[in-house]
Parts: sequence; C-alpha cells; structure tokens
Amino acid sequence: MFDQLEEELLKKLPSLEEITIDVVRDLSASQHRYLDIRSGDLYNTSSVIEGNNLDLLAQAELNLNKKQWAVGSILPTKLDHISNRNDICLEWLNKQPPSSVLYISFGTTTSFSDREIKELAMGLELSKQKFIWVLRDVNRGDNFTGEDRRVELPEGFEERLKDVGLVVREWAPQPEILARMSTGGS
Repeated sequence: MFDQLEEELLKKLPSLEEITIDVVRDLSASQHRYLDIRSGDLYNTSSVIEGNNLDLLAQAELNLNKKQWAVGSILPTKLDHISNRNDICLEWLNKQPPSSVLYISFGTTTSFSDREIKELAMGLELSKQKFIWVLRDVNRGDNFTGEDRRVELPEGFEERLKDVGLVVREWAPQPEILARMSTGGS
C-alpha cells in the first residue's frame, strides 16, 4: 500500500482537530452516519489530471467496497448569470481561433518565487502558444512569510506577447473563460 517513507510523512501531518474550526468539525460529524450507506464519492476532477490521487482514494476505500468517480471538470451549462461584464479577457478570447488558447491560473492558495514566475513567462514566450495567464495579487504574496511582493515579469514580456497572450492581473471570470470555444486547455 504505502511505502515506509509515505507512512512516516503521514504521521507528521497535523491532526484535523488541531487545524479545523468548530463549524467544519460539526458539519463533518453530522455526515458520519451517512458514510456506511453511500456507494462511493464523486469528484469534480478528471482522472487525466488527478489520476494518482484518485488511485490513492480508491485504495483507501477498497476495504469498504466504495467506488470513486471523476466526473469533471464540471462547468455551469448557462453562464449568463455568472457575469454580465464584458471583460477584456473575454473580448480577447472571442477573437482567437477555436481551441487555440491555454488558460493558466494557479488558484488562490499557490504562490511562486520571482524566479519561478520568470521561468513560466520564458516558457510561455518560447512556446509561442496563445495563452491567458491569471497572475493576481495572491500570486504575488509569500504564503509562508505573509510578505507582499510585486511580481516582475521579464522586461517587455507583455508588450512582446500582446498578440499571443494576455496577462490578467485582477479577478478573471474562470467559468466563462473555460467555456469559450477558443480555450483549448487549462
């Protein structure tokens, strides 16, 4: 199942009781009575994206004879209720050929060093791949020290790539971006 190193690492993780707020703990406790009657779990992901993690979950549930289903990524079927703004990035996407744009966003819990940001930028430039890169304030902070910093892209990056890519430094309408015909990958 797990090798020795993985077991040792798991033992070092803090217990949920140390890091969980009361509301979350109460919600979790209220769900326990239903665990025995469920057939398995649905995950809003793809086995292509998170196959290894899904395999680990399946191993953990093997003794309980429970299934794991990856049914994502799930996007709303009707997007007009999400945003009525005519966003610059949506206007830009509407001008691109079908399945030609790579959407890059690392979410709100990931931060990168200046070096990593510059390496990503250089890779995008060298790839000549059309892209939208959401690089928000959250990506500029250091999650470990709480320190704010301003990410600097390589000099002239945005100007050189204005016909190939778009860097979005504020909130971006992710469901609408992913639903556009021009978005080919994320």
